[in-house]
Amino acid sequence: MKRIISAFLITTLLCSLCFTTGCGLFDALFDRVPTTYDDPEEYTAGDTEFEGKVDTFNIWWLDGSVTVKTHAESTVRIEESANKTLDETFSLHWRYKEGVGEYGNVLYIYYSASGKFDFGDLKKDITVYLPENDGMDISITTDAASVDVDTSSAENTLRELFIGTNSGKVSAKIHSAEEVRISGQSDEDVPESNREFLLRATDTVDDLGISSSYARLDVAAKTVEYGEVMTVFADLYFSADKARRLTLANSDGKVVATVLDFDTLDIDAPFAPCELTLSPDASFELTLKDKNRYNHKLSPKNVSIELDGVSGGGMFYTVGTGEDKITVATDSDIRISPFVDAGETE
Repeated sequence: MKRIISAFLITTLLCSLCFTTGCGLFDALFDRVPTTYDDPEEYTAGDTEFEGKVDTFNIWWLDGSVTVKTHAESTVRIEESANKTLDETFSLHWRYKEGVGEYGNVLYIYYSASGKFDFGDLKKDITVYLPENDGMDISITTDAASVDVDTSSAENTLRELFIGTNSGKVSAKIHSAEEVRISGQSDEDVPESNREFLLRATDTVDDLGISSSYARLDVAAKTVEYGEVMTVFADLYFSADKARRLTLANSDGKVVATVLDFDTLDIDAPFAPCELTLSPDASFELTLKDKNRYNHKLSPKNVSIELDGVSGGGMFYTVGTGEDKITVATDSDIRISPFVDAGETE
């Protein structure tokens, strides 16, 4: 009787899980991955090229790489390659819709047909060419895929650039953007060469947010109005001519930053050295926190400020007349040095 009751309870639990999660548990047991989306009948399978401007772009890619570029042509071109022959079900599926309210002309791309499939060891690489325009709104979402976005060939101002990746690398080269969000969660078993988030902006990013784990961050922009850049278990490198309000956080690796003009810098790097390169005539107040954002007590080891006009000591320093603000939370070393133009050393 107990076995019958146990079997009944297990069956009831599985049915309950199926009801609440859409049979996701059964899909996992049979290696089926859901790629469902609305209106699948409106999507077309395979590579394509067509005339059209893209204002909003959204892509979901399961495994492989995603490359997005702009070109001088007036066409949208989509090309994919795979490690095995593809039928219509497993080919990319795309949809282009014009005049979707505030989103404008929208391009959607999915990894396969809508449904739940066993993809096995399938890996696919996709390259999307978008016509250059001055109001591009890009939203890219990936799962277990590397992402390479390069829209820097023209002076495009992106309204939004969203990139999400799992166990993959990111390389984003842009001209400027109103908002950039890049996030990803990797692990130490992934090869180090595939654990890097790189962002290059030749002009201004108004609102920047990057978060990652086990992925080295390498960020450079001309200007960042507001930024939060965070990683764990890897190093963080940041460079900008200007940063109005900037937060850099790293729970386990070092922070290396060059910022020539700023209002506030907030740095949280408790367990590894913090190296700041500032303008030789920087003027700021430096406050060393005695606790980090997790309320752990801190005591900086060595503080080195290689600028003129330094006063103070202990947990508080002033350089120059102290117009700008820097706060640092660390249990390690802090070094602040002046920027030296490479051309001046020759």
